Amino acid sequence: MAEKENESLPRAERAGDRKRSLLDTGERFVVPLIIFFHLTLTTLLAFKLNIWVDEAFSLHTTERGVGFALNQALNFELQAPLYFVVLSMWRKLDSSIFFARLFSVASVAFALGVLSSLSKRLWKDVHPGWIVAIVAFNPLSIAVAVDVRLYAPVLLLSALLMLTFHDGYFAQTATSWRSQVCHVLLAIVALYTQYYAGFLLAGSACALLVLRRWRPLRQYVIGMLVVGLCFTPMLPFIRYQMSAHTAPIHNAESWFELLKFITWRMKDYLLALAWDVTLEIRSWLLRLCYLATLYIVFKKRRSLGPEAIAIWTITLVVVSCFFITARFSGELLLQIRHTAVLFVPLNLAAFSIAVLPNRKRLIVCWTIIVLMFSSTALFHHYRAMAKSGDWFRVAQYLMTHEKSGQPILVFHAGAALPLARYYDGSNTLVPVPRENTFERFDFHDYVLRDEREIIQAVERAPGAQDVVWLVTDEDCGYADLSYHCEILEEYVNKYYTVVDSSNFQNSTVKMLRRK
Repeated sequence: MAEKENESLPRAERAGDRKRSLLDTGERFVVPLIIFFHLTLTTLLAFKLNIWVDEAFSLHTTERGVGFALNQALNFELQAPLYFVVLSMWRKLDSSIFFARLFSVASVAFALGVLSSLSKRLWKDVHPGWIVAIVAFNPLSIAVAVDVRLYAPVLLLSALLMLTFHDGYFAQTATSWRSQVCHVLLAIVALYTQYYAGFLLAGSACALLVLRRWRPLRQYVIGMLVVGLCFTPMLPFIRYQMSAHTAPIHNAESWFELLKFITWRMKDYLLALAWDVTLEIRSWLLRLCYLATLYIVFKKRRSLGPEAIAIWTITLVVVSCFFITARFSGELLLQIRHTAVLFVPLNLAAFSIAVLPNRKRLIVCWTIIVLMFSSTALFHHYRAMAKSGDWFRVAQYLMTHEKSGQPILVFHAGAALPLARYYDGSNTLVPVPRENTFERFDFHDYVLRDEREIIQAVERAPGAQDVVWLVTDEDCGYADLSYHCEILEEYVNKYYTVVDSSNFQNSTVKMLRRK
């Protein structure tokens, strides 16, 4: 009967129905296809790229069991412990660097799936493939996916928190108590993964307050009280960890400088930079975007939906929290990976402005612009197929050109950790000024005080020592604390002749012969 009714329809209408059916079928495959391409890229990079210093710390922390990982996370990594505990269990299946990175790869891929579900709830008439593509190929998403650090799970938890917040407290129809329970549990997990996740929780509460959702707000506050109670065991550790991180920071930036820093971070999250020319293009483009945003918001002010207001409120609160944090902790605790909890809400906020006029052309235009900036930045970052230090190639170079009895000095000392993962030669790696210890992390351990410390380091290594190798990275200090690279340079010029020098990605290898 249905077939007969369908046949009775005009031919053009039947053709239109078939076209819409094919389009709907095609759109269902868009998000999985984007995630597939994202996974292909991140898996390849995770396999090819060398580790850098922080990844070497993660590998050391998680290779001796759960108890060791917990202790090191709290006392050496100076971080919330959950990521390192979970990674330690993950690595029991396979201890390789690639497998450790797969945890991050999978976390970001799942985050994209969660983002797709969230997009369907926020914008029912907009295909989720647009926002998923914007996030999937953003350089930050790629970078954290191929890093053995906690920032990929932070992206996943950010997306999950926003999804469960929507379903549990924000949904216009009926909120779900299961989503409320999930949100509370995820909030606890997020805080035990990274403390900055608390900014997102505060932003969600403010969104309900701004929208005057009093009943959901009461429920949310009760849930956050449970979260706070579960998090209280971490409070003594936070004070201890912050004291170690902020010790080298003496002169706080002005409020204006901090504002510029935060706005710059937001720009980087939206339109990533590659070269100086893209900086100029981005500056003019953002000026146009600011004007367009003011026009769109003013024109649509009477029809602003609660979804847009909630996303903007959450983003503004998270930005404000980082702004205040920067005043007391300094910029170095707020590097681009550290503030990853801002990444998802900020991109949703920007996308929500493109959605407001209800014109697909504007959404397409914004997506193309973002992807163009992202693709150039990705090419710039990964064209050398190496992370900072390029320690795999450094190790290969040393093993090819060295002879036995030629110790290898490494400055700063932390760089010896990733290099040791690849170096399997006949000589000894000698951290300068002293051996790395893993009892309590302290930046002062990297400070070179005088040339006697270099002489003592050389004496620790076996060999004739007429010829030594010197490996240096570009790290010469942290905040106001200088590692005194100039002392090392003076020592080399005084006692050695540089026979050969080779440059790598943010590292240099020199062959030195005693004068």
